[in-house]
Amino acid sequence: MRQTDPRNLRAPAVQLFNELIPAGAIAGVWLFAEQTEVLAPPGAVDDEWRKRLRGRLNRIHSRGLFTDIEGAIRTATADWSQKPAEGERHLILLTDGLTDVSKNPEDSAASRQRILTEQIERLKGMSAKVHAIGLSDQIDEQLMRLLAVQTGGWMEKAETADALQRLFLRVLEQSAPPTTVPIKGNRFEIDNQVRELTVLAFRPEGGQSQLTTPDGERIRADQLLPGVRWRAEAGYDLITIANPKPGQWRIRGVEDPDNRVVIITDLDIETGPLPSAIAQGEGPRAETWLTDHKQPIQRLDLLQVVQAKVQLSPDPAQQQPGATPGQSSTPDTTAAATPAAPPPASEQPLPLDAASARFAADLRTAGLAPGVYRLDFVIDGGTFQRQISRHLKIRGAPLQASYESQLPTDTQPQAAILVKLSADPDAVEPASLFGYLIARGPEGFNEVIEIPKDKRFPLTVKIPIQQPGDYQISGQFIGRALAGEPIQIQPEAGNLHLDFKAPKTTKAGVQGSAEPFSWLWFFVYLLAGNALLGSALGLTWWLMGRARKVHVGSAMV
Repeated sequence: MRQTDPRNLRAPAVQLFNELIPAGAIAGVWLFAEQTEVLAPPGAVDDEWRKRLRGRLNRIHSRGLFTDIEGAIRTATADWSQKPAEGERHLILLTDGLTDVSKNPEDSAASRQRILTEQIERLKGMSAKVHAIGLSDQIDEQLMRLLAVQTGGWMEKAETADALQRLFLRVLEQSAPPTTVPIKGNRFEIDNQVRELTVLAFRPEGGQSQLTTPDGERIRADQLLPGVRWRAEAGYDLITIANPKPGQWRIRGVEDPDNRVVIITDLDIETGPLPSAIAQGEGPRAETWLTDHKQPIQRLDLLQVVQAKVQLSPDPAQQQPGATPGQSSTPDTTAAATPAAPPPASEQPLPLDAASARFAADLRTAGLAPGVYRLDFVIDGGTFQRQISRHLKIRGAPLQASYESQLPTDTQPQAAILVKLSADPDAVEPASLFGYLIARGPEGFNEVIEIPKDKRFPLTVKIPIQQPGDYQISGQFIGRALAGEPIQIQPEAGNLHLDFKAPKTTKAGVQGSAEPFSWLWFFVYLLAGNALLGSALGLTWWLMGRARKVHVGSAMV
């Protein structure tokens, strides 16, 4: 990681994890390269465990020669038996490389194969969810995604090391979510049941965090009150306050949708299991309840005056440049100085189920576009609020297409149709996709545009148009699903009406000729027994012979 994390930002990312993981969770932390080194041995998270890990963060280094992912998984799960009697098991894996165990490529290939077969099956048998964080373009992304998808975990990919803190926060909320209180307009309410609060405040370079107490006192890094601990890390501040005053507090100087106020209290909140990903239209059960000293509260007279809801909003990371619906994505840290306003959230009440003393309902997802969403479970008792955040991916088709018309302007005299293609990497290998788009329009307009393999998704295809009128665009694609089996995809067709003044020249040529279409994959898949791929073969052969080359470039959708 000497190149991918030159400032060793893994250390403050692990520090964030260390401070926010709930007390009582059983956790361990290891480094791995050609060997595995323990930073914090497995144990119950308490002040002593946190202190031990905090004191060993300076051991995080980049001197390793190899990347033995198989050995790391084996070591981290060595004391795991079969499915636990209670609770969940989670394995968080951060790597910037490929499976690499020796100078002999055959050894590395054999290790990778054992991960894909023996280790994934063992992890599934132990009900362990793998959450993978990739830090570079050199990772074995297919392996990381298979580990996450096959075990019901979460996959994140950091474009830069600066994003690690936010990725660790989201992965923590998928595995061991801390109890928080809602932040509204940079204000939050603290009740007299809260023994300690920790404010996580992300700040841009040069920014400064401040807190205002209910009494109007200011707290800064250089102006602390008794009982306040302030840790300034790269990209964020952690402000911990013992026995905070009840009332309304305010965060000043920074506003970020990833800010959190984590609390320690005996009056707590829990949530039921929730899948990491669902198909469009599915409605998983959303369930939450109150606990007192870790025991579920059963008193219906109390619960009947309490309200519960779940707030669902597009994940803040999806609003940043570079984010694509349906993909795990990373905030653009260059835009951190002016964070986008949080997207609007939809609320769904969770009625009380008297039989279970829990608040529950089927989550309403109909009409929601594919993408990553943040779910905030909130229990409001009038004098107190408790919140837990989770994340949910709504999957669409493996390859999605959106269509947009581009009318002539003074600076852009050529009308065009823009086809934006985005691939779901949890369902298909984007680099394996290839196929064509067909555009039909007035006066016999009939164009075929080839999309060769190894294109980077998301991408935009620009189809020049000469005549106004109605246009229809459809397509056929072939690729490999994440697990390797061949797949044929027909993205949703598009219909556009373009109204503009036609140029005098009704026929404009496009420079270049079509790239030769690769039939090798078609025949490989056919020999593999995928009869579906043959259905479009004859049509494709004829159409691709008429293909014209148009602009295909990377774009963000």
